Amino acid sequence: MNPSTASDRSRPRIHDHETLKLIGRGAYGEVWLAKSVTGVMRAVKVVWRSDYDYVEAFEREFEAIKKYEPVSRRHAGLVPVLQVGRNDEEGFYYYVMELADDVEEGREIKAETYRPLTLTALLRKEGRVKSAACLKIGETVAEGLHFMHGQGLIHRDVKPSNLVFIDGVCRLADIGLVALLGQRSFVGTEGFVAPEGPGTAQSDVFSLGMVLYEASTGKDRLDFPDLPSARESGTGLEQWRLLHRVICRACAQRSTERFSSAGDMALALRGERVRDGASLRKWKMAMIGLAAVLAVGLGIWMNAGERITTAMHRTQPLLTIQSLPTGVEVYSNGLKLGVTPLGLNPLEGVAAIYQMRMSGYRMQEIEFTANKKQPATYEVKMEESKLPQPGERWMNSLGMSFLPRQNGHASERPVEMRFFDGFLKASGRTFEGRVVPYVIRGEKNAAYIVVVPSADAEAFRSWLTDADREKGLLATEHHYELETLPFVEGVSTEMRGPESPPPADADDEPTDWQAFSLRVERQGYGGVLVQSNPPGVSVFQSGELLGLTPLEISRVKTGPVEFELRGDGYTDLILEGTLVENEMLELFGDMDVRRSVTFGREWRNSMGLRFLPLGEVLMGATETRRRDYMEFAKETNVRRPTQIANQPKQAQFPVAGVSREEAVRYCEWLTKRERELGLIGVADRYRLPTDEEWSRAVGLPLERGKDPAERNGRIRGVYPWGYEWPPPRMVDNFADESYGRRMGGEEFIAGYDDRQPGPSGVAAMPPGAKGFLGLAGNVSEWVSNDFGGSSALKSEEGSKDGKKPVMGTVRGGNWRTVNADELLSSARIGMMENARSDTVGFRMVLAKGGER
Repeated sequence: MNPSTASDRSRPRIHDHETLKLIGRGAYGEVWLAKSVTGVMRAVKVVWRSDYDYVEAFEREFEAIKKYEPVSRRHAGLVPVLQVGRNDEEGFYYYVMELADDVEEGREIKAETYRPLTLTALLRKEGRVKSAACLKIGETVAEGLHFMHGQGLIHRDVKPSNLVFIDGVCRLADIGLVALLGQRSFVGTEGFVAPEGPGTAQSDVFSLGMVLYEASTGKDRLDFPDLPSARESGTGLEQWRLLHRVICRACAQRSTERFSSAGDMALALRGERVRDGASLRKWKMAMIGLAAVLAVGLGIWMNAGERITTAMHRTQPLLTIQSLPTGVEVYSNGLKLGVTPLGLNPLEGVAAIYQMRMSGYRMQEIEFTANKKQPATYEVKMEESKLPQPGERWMNSLGMSFLPRQNGHASERPVEMRFFDGFLKASGRTFEGRVVPYVIRGEKNAAYIVVVPSADAEAFRSWLTDADREKGLLATEHHYELETLPFVEGVSTEMRGPESPPPADADDEPTDWQAFSLRVERQGYGGVLVQSNPPGVSVFQSGELLGLTPLEISRVKTGPVEFELRGDGYTDLILEGTLVENEMLELFGDMDVRRSVTFGREWRNSMGLRFLPLGEVLMGATETRRRDYMEFAKETNVRRPTQIANQPKQAQFPVAGVSREEAVRYCEWLTKRERELGLIGVADRYRLPTDEEWSRAVGLPLERGKDPAERNGRIRGVYPWGYEWPPPRMVDNFADESYGRRMGGEEFIAGYDDRQPGPSGVAAMPPGAKGFLGLAGNVSEWVSNDFGGSSALKSEEGSKDGKKPVMGTVRGGNWRTVNADELLSSARIGMMENARSDTVGFRMVLAKGGER
């Protein structure tokens, strides 16, 4: 599945609720923000049948949730489940919960910006939690766990992301892994799972201890028991010591050395005395001694029949495993212990996991800790399965035999022609390749395998994966992988070819031809947390935008992962890592300020000016500033633009009072400078925008007319801000009422106020629809095209170089514009190219090398 924050399934339909957006995803379901019919915001967990290999496992989880629903509402340490339901038509069950607080807004929930406040989010925000708060969190959650355990339920996945805050109170959430006490399937998150595995009250205690370790220290749970120096003093120091005494006991490697219950852990977190393991063992020894004395006395009164019964109990196995059908093989730590029915006497007090295997059935596990006073019998009904099982030989739909490996199954021999031929017939694919004999050492008869192009081997792998999934031989999380075996007759150490020499055309055989075998792998999932400095950069995978950093992606396929970080003004950064099943991989990117240009992407040049993509070019988001032009004037000793009277701090104002010729020379100067700096390519160049580019930036459709003179004002009623006149408030800088007051009654746009009586900074007004600022007003702008038409007459006065100037084109309104026609998006004016005005400036375009 593509690791995305968006669901790859349709939006689930929940009774009496409107699902608004996906806010979380895990290996066992999705969490949606939803609105009830009463308008109250809720969280809805959706668990899909397709995420389970077996329908029985899906139904077991549903039964556990049904039992948990009334339990959840009876304790303040648990997130209340308000409703449980299912949609068999779409293939899921769901449960509706109280919604967690928002990370920033608390109980003020806004759907578009909502992020749940989990302990993970709190740690990301604050680094660590003070001891007093940790004690309170731990106490509340431990009491919630104790209450659950008393109802015959365990959690199995206590971790920071599953602790949420509701009205400021930390509660235990994500009950998607809750199971009935005694179900021993191995789930959970590495580092939070107890050494003996999940499934007991003591394993939940261990997980909570690790959560408090991370919360109080800010360190990773895999760093335990490394403890940083205490930062508190006085009462805070005592709380710190109390907290870490509790953590050390809760996280003991042996379950017998931990708190006997989550309730005892809650008492310890409150500072109340709880018997430690040593005193408990002394108490047990005393009780054993007392029991021995009583047994002597009791033996005097026992009749013969009672003594025989007692002797029979002493010979009863501590663990009896029965199965339906019988004859199931039982393994522990890789050793075969026997077949069912089977009696065992394991070491007392040590948790052990037993695997039950039988060809054609799903492997099952049971976990058992021996207690001489309580012999146990497990009755296991094996579930039929066509899927490959750990430790068992397996056969696929073609009849290929697969042997078990540590991480899956591998075909016993390379793919034979008889199997490849089935693929050719089913797919209609033409055959190119060779058929060669293959003999496994120790066998006499050869198998005839194929040597084919790598593309054909990949096609076979893909076809067989789909075919075996359809037949139920592979689950959706299983797939085939290729193991290539380059074949050279008579040379390979793994196979023995014929004794005859290779054919005459062997040298002409393509180098990508290969023999190949297959490997069955199961796709696991984990989570990825992508962070960056600075935060808020975009995260992409395979070209798809996933969100902004910090970004937690809950369900990602295991194996190598790669994400691309992109931020405006920063160099793109690739983050890579290897994700392990049920783990959270944390990736961090330290972004470098991007200097060289990338066409098609927003960019800042050496002057700090923003450029936005516009077709094949980048166009300045603002007009060129006075401060930028002044740097050019000082370096080249050209005429400086006139400063506008009574206008202080003009560095951020648009440059004005420059001719088109001077604007062109500035573009040439900046082009040379940034080529030398390596910021733009040797053929890239700055220039003035064309008349057509300016029209595109302002949002005009294609215009009629061969030159700006013919296109002038031809599209009526369309302004840079839309269709309204007078313009809406504060769209850009024109001759408004503040200008009229300053100029003493001079014409102005009645009813319009932009609070700028004269020119303003280039970023003082909001951007238009395409992100460009100042196209409507502030200063009018030179473009590169001559005006044309009857106005293209040469000036009688020549320029200094002897050339007669022509009529240039100016676009857009300015701070003195009053007339509606002059503010049309299609308006142009003709102006001699060597003329200057304090209302006319320019913006630039950066064009790619090779532009015509």
